Amino acid sequence: MSNAAAKILPEENKKYRLITRSDMDGLVCAVLMKDLGIIDDISFAHPKDMQDGLVEVGPNDITTNLPYVKGVYLAFDHHASEAERVKDKPKNHVIHTDAPSAARVVYDYFGGDAAFPKLTGGMMEAVDKADSAAFTRDDIIDPQGWELLSFIMDARTGLGRFRDFNISNYQLMMKLIDECREAEHVDQLLALSDVKERVELYESHAQKAREQIERCAHVEDNLVILDLRQEETIWAANRFMIYALFPQCNISIHILWGKNKQNTVFATGKSILNKTSKTDVGKLMLQYGGGGHHAAGTCQVPNLKSDEILQHLIEKITTDG
Repeated sequence: MSNAAAKILPEENKKYRLITRSDMDGLVCAVLMKDLGIIDDISFAHPKDMQDGLVEVGPNDITTNLPYVKGVYLAFDHHASEAERVKDKPKNHVIHTDAPSAARVVYDYFGGDAAFPKLTGGMMEAVDKADSAAFTRDDIIDPQGWELLSFIMDARTGLGRFRDFNISNYQLMMKLIDECREAEHVDQLLALSDVKERVELYESHAQKAREQIERCAHVEDNLVILDLRQEETIWAANRFMIYALFPQCNISIHILWGKNKQNTVFATGKSILNKTSKTDVGKLMLQYGGGGHHAAGTCQVPNLKSDEILQHLIEKITTDG
């Protein structure tokens, strides 16, 4: 994208489907594109399903924050592992690895402030903060405002496991896309009954989640490993809580069951508070069929190989320091 003329833009009077992730970044990408009037349908997808070709895409689709799949009209991203994986740099792959969020890539691509004069106050700063995990210890322990909204929307927080809410997460995302375009302040979003009931559940789990993390975690040098496979109930907490509780560690591995226990998931992330880890997480996860950023990534491995692969990960991470 050396000049504006080289940009691929949506065709006039044509509506596309947005395929994105069901999180804060996906929400804001949808808000931006709806604001531009270029989408009339939204689907949420998991990165691995995109990589495995389980999501059919075509010339009417725009993807954000997901692995690039040939055939889409436009794909926006900021994952470093994607820049490495997609070697031929297709014109429709808009990737800026230094951008804090995919929403920021979309925002800049379509003209920044001038193109989006009416956004809810603080929304772009909030999505950048959420997707680049620029939270403080206080944000993690006692989240407020946009930080709280980003945690309750993050599937990895785990609220969806506990009860049937009045509306599903998909419906809430759809509702928030419109509400985010109308609201002047984040407090108006937190006051919505469907958001409020999730916040109440999140807050009721806080202490139990903290105790569980402290009980199930063990430390190997600079690495803290949280193995939740034997836990009957995994209490909801934001995924950064472990860094607030283990400030001496600079990186973590969460070990979880994959779908229907058919594989094992290693979710690896650098501490967002103690930023001294030298491991390139995305690159390391890529070696085991996963991917991610320099600072966070996941891989799904066969159950029978999980112990062996975990040992490799521990050795590499603790050697890196």
